[in-house]
Amino acid sequence: MKALRAATPYQDNNGQVPPRGVYSGPLFKLSHDWPTSPLPPIGKTPWQEAIGNGPITVENASAYAAVLKAAVADNAKQLIMRHDQWDAAKAGWYNEPWVGSLREAISGTYPAGTFGPSIFPGTGLRATFNTHVLTYYDKRAAYSLRDFWGESSMKPALKTEKAQFQEGAIIVKAALFASADPKVKADWWDAMAGAAAWSLYLPVGSESKPQVWPGYVAQFDIIVKDSQSSPTTGWVFMTLVYDKDAPGDVWDKMVPLGVQWGNDPQATSPDMPLKENWNNPKAPLYSTQTLGWGGRLTGPNDGGRNDIAVDGKVIRNAPNSSCMSCHSTAEWSTTSNRMNSFLLPSFATKAAPYFQLCNDQGKPDPNGTVICSPAPGSKEWMKWFQNRPGTEAMDPDSFAVDFDEVFSFKSLKLWWAAVGPVEQVAPMLMRTPAQGPRFNQYTGAPLPKAEDESR
Repeated sequence: MKALRAATPYQDNNGQVPPRGVYSGPLFKLSHDWPTSPLPPIGKTPWQEAIGNGPITVENASAYAAVLKAAVADNAKQLIMRHDQWDAAKAGWYNEPWVGSLREAISGTYPAGTFGPSIFPGTGLRATFNTHVLTYYDKRAAYSLRDFWGESSMKPALKTEKAQFQEGAIIVKAALFASADPKVKADWWDAMAGAAAWSLYLPVGSESKPQVWPGYVAQFDIIVKDSQSSPTTGWVFMTLVYDKDAPGDVWDKMVPLGVQWGNDPQATSPDMPLKENWNNPKAPLYSTQTLGWGGRLTGPNDGGRNDIAVDGKVIRNAPNSSCMSCHSTAEWSTTSNRMNSFLLPSFATKAAPYFQLCNDQGKPDPNGTVICSPAPGSKEWMKWFQNRPGTEAMDPDSFAVDFDEVFSFKSLKLWWAAVGPVEQVAPMLMRTPAQGPRFNQYTGAPLPKAEDESR
């Protein structure tokens, strides 16, 4: 609580900096000199032209993906393959405010999720691992950060029209996997052989003292505001994953897992075909094992499968999300000062964590570790799988933040924790392990028990 109250919007890290005798390389520096005025209209883009300037479809999505990947290649190669030389400000890429209290000092990543071998069978995974993410906004997207957060980021403009991105805005996110076993530092997953490794400064396993630890770049997300190609939602989401068997350099080996541009609300059962989602049939095995509900796109970092309880029955590792269904919850209420719907299908509660938990018997339990969920395909479940534009919030008494979950689930939450009245903020903070279940710091979902107990 004290750390969050003392947080500042532009801090570089969580305050844990490696001694020079332990690490002598560069440290992460937040890039927040956002553009002060909107960029000129972008006109036709190469990725739009690649599909004939019409709508994106299952048939042409692979062509769109190839050109969109090429559009960010120069900067992405530098970021991924020569990370110790990466200068985001010089390259014209920017970070969000308020997340510094979560960032490790070397690479600027913040923790996301925890996964174990049982989720990735047949892939040579030999250790439970943690994931860590780092997000960048291009100049066109970063103007929206300035427009919403202002000069100081202390008084954001809490309204829908200020939280909208310009056409052509691009946001990228790198996801790294790091062993959670202090005895296994490297070579713990065959699928990551040859992947780019960044140095991270973080605690490992039960150790509280951080250490320099390698993280493999396994996933790279690219999302673009493109209302021409995706007129219903206004966005196209693409996930690249590392494929050790692909030809070329490390960037070439980041291959598409898939592309998504809508939630396919007509597909109310997993066996129905998807019209707004394309998955790469040549994607590596591990990346296909965490696809979301009905095969909708989610990367191995994204927490698209979770333990859920439906009508008193616990379902382990159930697909219950997708990239766009999760991001379509991006909203903020100025009345409750939080998101009124959780990222994943669930029943709302009035107390933190604001969604209902169940125990291993499938019964509601505030100390449970399973999400109490509506039945897949039900009306309540499908609330998360509707197509809404970025100007439309999922819930009443909320304003929409144009599919940007960093705004709503990270930055605004941390801003409010720092500036809101203590008596209002304290009950909203996630419970610690001593107070109840641990939570995935990226998705907010309960973390599983020990690997041998949870799957």
